[in-house]
Amino acid sequence: MNGPRGGSTGGLEISVEQPADGVVVVAPSGELDMSNAEALEEAIEHARRDAAANLILDLRGLTFMDSSGLRLLLDTWNESQLADRRMSVCVAKTGLVRRVLEISGCDTILPVVADLDEAF
Repeated sequence: MNGPRGGSTGGLEISVEQPADGVVVVAPSGELDMSNAEALEEAIEHARRDAAANLILDLRGLTFMDSSGLRLLLDTWNESQLADRRMSVCVAKTGLVRRVLEISGCDTILPVVADLDEAF
């Protein structure tokens, strides 16, 4: 996978790029909910098939995320741990997505960073 690629489904845009060997950044923007979480899951699976040793989920472009997004993040984290691969979740320091992670306690489980550079 070289260069950016992505798509759009149900209010969710997904950009995927490989800025370095073994590093894949999956960046959804818009609203992530049960109607479109499967599209993000497929993008993550595609990144795994491309042998991403370091998967970065850049969620700074999300304006909404429900519990299906949380489930997807936790599933991806668990699968990364089992495969001995690195995963980071990049989220703005403030905003709805950060608040959802904090209220659910997922910010203490997932490797959350505020800046993309911290994920490399």
